[in-house]
Amino acid sequence: MLNQLSLPTAGERARLAESVLDNLKEVVFQTDAAGRWTFLNPAWEELTGHPVQDSLGKPFLNFLWPEDRKLNQQRFLPLLKREIEYCRHEIRYLHRDHSFRWVEVFVRLTLGPDGAASGASGTLSDITERKRNEEKLRFAASVFLHAGEGIMITAADATIIDVNDAFEKITGYTRAEAVGRNPSMLSSGRQNAEFYDGMWERLHKDNFWQGEVWNRRKSGELYVERLTITGIRNARGKAVNYVGIFSDITKQTLQAQHLDRIAHYDPLTGLPNRRLLADRLQHGMAQARRRGSRLVVAYLDLDGFKAINDEMGHEYGDQLLVALGSRMTHATRECDTVCRLGGDEFVVVLDDLHNVADFMPMVVRLLEAVAAPVVVDRKVLRVTGSIGVAVYPQAVDIDADQLMRQADQAMYRAKTLGKNRYALFGEDLQPSEARLSGPVDEIARAISNHEFVLYYQPIVNLQSGELNSVEALIRWQHPARGLLPPAEFLPLIEGHPVAASLDNWVLDEALRQHQRWLDEGLDISVSVNMSSPKLQEHDFVERLRAKLQANPRVGTGRIKLEVLETSALEDIGHVSQTIAECATLGVPFALDDFGTGYSSLLYLKQLPAKRIKIDQSFVRDMLVDSDDLAILEGVLGMAAAFKREVIAEGVESIEHARMLVQMGCLMGQGYGIARPMPASQVLAWAAGWRLPEGLAGCRVLGRNSAQLLVATVEHQAWIRTLLDFIRRREQPAPSFIDEQCRLDMWLEEAVHSPQAGELVQMAYRLHEAQHELARQILGHLEHGEMSALYDAAADLERIGEQLQVALNRLVEGG
Repeated sequence: MLNQLSLPTAGERARLAESVLDNLKEVVFQTDAAGRWTFLNPAWEELTGHPVQDSLGKPFLNFLWPEDRKLNQQRFLPLLKREIEYCRHEIRYLHRDHSFRWVEVFVRLTLGPDGAASGASGTLSDITERKRNEEKLRFAASVFLHAGEGIMITAADATIIDVNDAFEKITGYTRAEAVGRNPSMLSSGRQNAEFYDGMWERLHKDNFWQGEVWNRRKSGELYVERLTITGIRNARGKAVNYVGIFSDITKQTLQAQHLDRIAHYDPLTGLPNRRLLADRLQHGMAQARRRGSRLVVAYLDLDGFKAINDEMGHEYGDQLLVALGSRMTHATRECDTVCRLGGDEFVVVLDDLHNVADFMPMVVRLLEAVAAPVVVDRKVLRVTGSIGVAVYPQAVDIDADQLMRQADQAMYRAKTLGKNRYALFGEDLQPSEARLSGPVDEIARAISNHEFVLYYQPIVNLQSGELNSVEALIRWQHPARGLLPPAEFLPLIEGHPVAASLDNWVLDEALRQHQRWLDEGLDISVSVNMSSPKLQEHDFVERLRAKLQANPRVGTGRIKLEVLETSALEDIGHVSQTIAECATLGVPFALDDFGTGYSSLLYLKQLPAKRIKIDQSFVRDMLVDSDDLAILEGVLGMAAAFKREVIAEGVESIEHARMLVQMGCLMGQGYGIARPMPASQVLAWAAGWRLPEGLAGCRVLGRNSAQLLVATVEHQAWIRTLLDFIRRREQPAPSFIDEQCRLDMWLEEAVHSPQAGELVQMAYRLHEAQHELARQILGHLEHGEMSALYDAAADLERIGEQLQVALNRLVEGG
């Protein structure tokens, strides 16, 4: 019988092999030594959408998802080095519709007669669906494990079958301790049986319950949680599981109170701090106007406190401040506010007074409370207080800051009159008087002691990479506290003559440093900040002229000035004239922190400054905040209309820089380019600076593409908010249906245009799919369908990635 069996001929074997290859679901391929396809079976077109005949002869790298090409080379390298016989890995292939397919690749080298690699052969298997399922599982597992809320899953009889990490953190029970038990183990006894009967009645009826429950941790501590319970039913509608998701409201409340305490109260004495004082003073002044009553600010500075600190140590000084803060609180009424500004300075706001004379006994009580001895560790400490008093309202309308300055000046008068007394701000104490004590005195000494230094931050052209200039930024090399940023000391001298002295030093030092750089072969412009009071000095221009004449090597435009606090300019006509006169000296101006004040447009129109600097608060979040991006777009439009050069502050990444260039802002500074550095490092930095690869070829977008960019950022923020809510269930819930989606409007117009290409149509379909998924997610949430919710969220994220690729290509190509 075996002898009668005929073997297939060579032709039959070839036809059989061809039939097998034609019907295989896996792609069988072969390449030459250059990586070009030499054979592909029909499954290739089903996998990628590309016809086989169109693909043959083309490099396989052309068909890989662009982001995976480098990864493919890394995985293929050991095979080329003959370290392994074959290579198996997962990678994405580019479909003809611009989406991607996940593929499992099996490949081995094809060797020629001489043993050298003549190509490669192998198979490609479509694993996209498997990857999607894995992604959904990962998403659901991530939500369960890493959610900020506790999650508890029970059987139909309420036996706990699983809990997440957050459950353990909130309740104190481990997973092992909870599984197998009933949720009643958490009961606090605060809810009666009627409460739980109502809960179960609602669950049986609606398959859903939400409310607040008092429970008890393992430690015995009570806490309140916001709890949502959803029933999971089988195909017959019978409940098989319950999922409880809860958040610890107690912790949130305590955290909010803690943050409020840090923000508004002095950590040493527990008294309100400067920030809370400002709020209460504003409120008290408004109330005094409404009621026709009086308000008094009593500014108190301790006499003799520094000697106690120096002789006995800060521990004694701190305990003394705590004791005095408590005494002053007890010496005032409930409606009054006692605040510690810092150091040995306090402010007391006496509210709701009917007569001016009513404050006198209260201030005397404060003086007596401060002067009484304080015993610390059996040692008797004695200080006194000097109080300055200012009354509101006055004949001339003043604001809270002016009222505080009046009280401060009156306090200084009380000290000069002999201390341990109060002085009332009045005709004998004019607003022009100022005191030089405490922090102001220390800053004045620091100028004389050469404790200030300048750091320099480069400003570059984000498109060409050219180093445009550096901005001089002041730092205080404090002998005890180290290097201090300007926010630590400039507010202390605002409006004080010492501020003008510091401005002079900054300008002089910037000129000196410019000369040093010229000696080292670096000719670079330096920008210097000027406070508005300095600019308003009558002889500012003449002093600047003298400084330039003393430094004749400074070329035109090499020193630039920046106007600080534009909203505080009181005499815009004078400052405008000053800027114009400085321009004749070859010193141009920039408006700093542009866009933060309501009057910015007025300054842009009236002040002849050549540059404006967009405040970093608008730049920092523009990648994710469409409002900030829209503001940036508006500022750039105004600058173009008034023919002003624009510099963006706060460029923290390549992504920031790229978007700025696309929006038409070519100049920038920020940590993404360089941090402020000492003068000694600038030369080396300038020599080594190169435009990052991510900015190469970046161009300014046209109007249509810029609109798409803003719409894309807005849409991304909406999707991100949706996914974050699903993962963490933070309150309040976002809008699940974006009725005014600017991306929708852009795509709707683009897809109906005669020029609409395949890419626009694909983006339109993906965008519509995302909105449909958002509607589905809303329905799943309302009905407690958690499994379907996680599936839809994973699809939303996956489609979002594909949509982002398409939108990026549309923006770049527009």
